[in-house]
Amino acid sequence: MRRLGWNCGLALMVLVITCAAARAEDFCSEPVKTGQGLFKGFKDAEFGACVYRGMPFAKAPVGALRLKRPEPPAPHPGVFEATKFGPACLQEEDFLNGGKAESYGEDCLYLNVFRPAATGKFPVMVWIYGGGFVGGSGSFDIYDGSNLAGREGLVVVTINYRLAALGFMALPELKSEDPKGATGNYGIQDQARALEWVRDNISAFGGDPEDVTVFGQSAGGMSVCALLVSPEARGLFQRAMVMSGPCRLMTSLEDGYKKSQKLASDIGCQGADLLGCLRSKPMGSFLKKTGNDLFSGGVAWSPTIDGAFLPDTPVKMIQAGNYQQVPVIFGTTRDELRIYTMTLSGLGLWSRGAVNSLIKLLTGPNSGQILSMYDYQDYRRPIDVAFAFGNQMVFETPAFMMASAMSGKNPVYLYRFDWDQTRFPHKMGAFHAIDVPFVFGAMHPDAEIAKLLASKKTYQKSEYLSFIMMDYLGNFARSGNPNGKGIPSWPAFTNRDPQRLYFNTEISSRPFTEKEIQRYHWFAERSMQEVFIGKPSNSIAEKK
Repeated sequence: MRRLGWNCGLALMVLVITCAAARAEDFCSEPVKTGQGLFKGFKDAEFGACVYRGMPFAKAPVGALRLKRPEPPAPHPGVFEATKFGPACLQEEDFLNGGKAESYGEDCLYLNVFRPAATGKFPVMVWIYGGGFVGGSGSFDIYDGSNLAGREGLVVVTINYRLAALGFMALPELKSEDPKGATGNYGIQDQARALEWVRDNISAFGGDPEDVTVFGQSAGGMSVCALLVSPEARGLFQRAMVMSGPCRLMTSLEDGYKKSQKLASDIGCQGADLLGCLRSKPMGSFLKKTGNDLFSGGVAWSPTIDGAFLPDTPVKMIQAGNYQQVPVIFGTTRDELRIYTMTLSGLGLWSRGAVNSLIKLLTGPNSGQILSMYDYQDYRRPIDVAFAFGNQMVFETPAFMMASAMSGKNPVYLYRFDWDQTRFPHKMGAFHAIDVPFVFGAMHPDAEIAKLLASKKTYQKSEYLSFIMMDYLGNFARSGNPNGKGIPSWPAFTNRDPQRLYFNTEISSRPFTEKEIQRYHWFAERSMQEVFIGKPSNSIAEKK
């Protein structure tokens, strides 16, 4: 009788689980009604979230709409089967962009929604990918929002935005025809249009349109900085997170014109019908190389200080208090630049003298001052001083500057990601973008990125760190404060007590050292051009 009772209990449990799964499946496939029409999604088999792919948030930016601000999409008849990703925006395929898309093209303004398979009203997180403004897509596997949505009770949205020349060409003719006098920011305007779509439609997917967090990494982090200060993005989000976003690397209007006019000339467009010519060219013409400027950090295209959509550099506007004063997280990784030097052999053998010579070559008359702020005993190898120099100049200083400017105005939190237990810990370190799979919960045994990054032993251990990071994000999305029950305390950054959290096998927080603050102030007082051989900035915004 006992065995029979146990069998009946087991059968009942299986039945309950099966019925619950069937209800979730039905829930996810039930068409969602929006102002744009009906969308039908599906249930993610692994994490149980509802997924809606490839939904248009703007008209296709082709033909007469090329190099123009995005327009709202037209309503569609019937039920839109949101089961396949839309094309990624035009780009050259490159493994460093974070993945591969099913297709690429100019008709690319689509977004994807991941939500819990349950009724309710959930906070929203909108992800903006990195890729140097020349690559990337919200459809890449690494940005699958199912785990983050299901674990934390969030609605996660991943978007596409126009890239390279099609996203960031700046021309006087384009500025003149725009109703607000904007130019060179079509990719960022796409992001703002996606946020408008979220505001207008996300409640149909269980999202709270008044509780939106925008977060992004690298070029995506720079985009968040631009959105924080753009007048056209005001009120579209309530919290923000900038991951490894070197937000001083914006393009002046003068430099944007110069670069764009050269590209237009190179593809055969000049004269009175310049814009008509540009809009008639095959889309592949816009992939023509423009070259990377050393003083732009190797970023060939970036948002333009056009005086309209982006009135000035984000750092200057934030320092002036002219930004959306919402809770913000700034994060960097300990070894941002390592991934870009992996193919260079012999770096680990460099002597102190060789590193000193490199820094002297780069900084000229500034070299003695900056070299006195580094102690080789603090680093494993001499070359690590050069890496730290680059990290602090390009990534850490802008984060520190903006956090310092925000102190006392809005809650701000800083972190540094130090976990480096990859297959090549000394070669790769805690490299640029290593924190992204942790944020999305992709450090689990079935994830390809986890297997690529680390051995089975190390990535299984790292899964706990990923859970903690997702918990911090979930708390931040709900309240603007990442702290919560059962996780280490994350102190807010203030000028009186400047601290940050360190993500590693052990999570800890500590104040900035006097030497770190000294270095940040040294870099903060100089533009990148002035750091390199004392060259003055030619940026219009910097001259103001």
